[in-house]
Amino acid sequence: MASQNLLFGVDVSNVLLAYPNTADSTALSGGAWQISLAKLQDRRQSRVARTSNCTLASTTFDVDFGKAKKLSVAAIVRHNLTTVGKWRVRLSNVANFASCDYDSGWINAWPVVFLPETLEWEDDNWWEGTISQEDRAGYPGLLFAQLPRIFLTRYIRFEFDDQTNPAGYLEFGRLFLATGWQPAYNMDYGHSIAWEFSNTKMTRAMGGTPYFDRRAGMRVHRFTLSNMSRSEAMGKIFEMQRTLGIDGELLAILDPSDQLNMLRQSFIGRLRQTSPLTNSTFQRYGTPFEVEEII
Repeated sequence: MASQNLLFGVDVSNVLLAYPNTADSTALSGGAWQISLAKLQDRRQSRVARTSNCTLASTTFDVDFGKAKKLSVAAIVRHNLTTVGKWRVRLSNVANFASCDYDSGWINAWPVVFLPETLEWEDDNWWEGTISQEDRAGYPGLLFAQLPRIFLTRYIRFEFDDQTNPAGYLEFGRLFLATGWQPAYNMDYGHSIAWEFSNTKMTRAMGGTPYFDRRAGMRVHRFTLSNMSRSEAMGKIFEMQRTLGIDGELLAILDPSDQLNMLRQSFIGRLRQTSPLTNSTFQRYGTPFEVEEII
């Protein structure tokens, strides 16, 4: 959905919030795995599922909801696909995928993330603008498909093509399947996203020299929705807070239309707190959000 506001004259998409994650109640099958597919249903993203090799037949899996369910967002985080890797997602209501309701086609695992003017001519990724192999390790990696509408589907097939991956296998952290919601009016100006390194520990020697135990950073997205109708506020946000609390998973996509910064601005997180809904003006409601990345 397009924003009701223009940012520097460019129309942008409204923030996308997807929940709840229904992946844990599904049956997973297919492919060849040296570390079980069940790891995709563990919210601890470091506990990865790992294929036996990189062949096309081994690097695929099917999801079975058990019955047709609503779906508009599919994502996988913390993968090791290289910068030439591709992936594909298909939806069907027949187990053998003889017919499909949706086919994404092959998608680049790592999209363009740099404009030419932000890179040096000598950089290996100057021509493509994709993330470098060195920088790739600094991001958990996000494979994200926003479906063109809500589908009622039973089966999902994920396929991957990265046959020359030097690791000799593909691995994936967390599977996320949900329906997404975008507000009628976008976030207020003043929203922010930042890296936080609160888990990094610092000690000082007697002489005052600091020593650090560097830990992985987490992203935090702060924003406010202040122009919601009563039905949005109560039917969406109030129910979201009840469903997720401060521990449930929430996929936050700051701007689904911004492919250049999708990797930077999108993550699976949690609400740090459930903030009150305020009746700010006549028939309009608002509340602030603080979404912390789950790592």
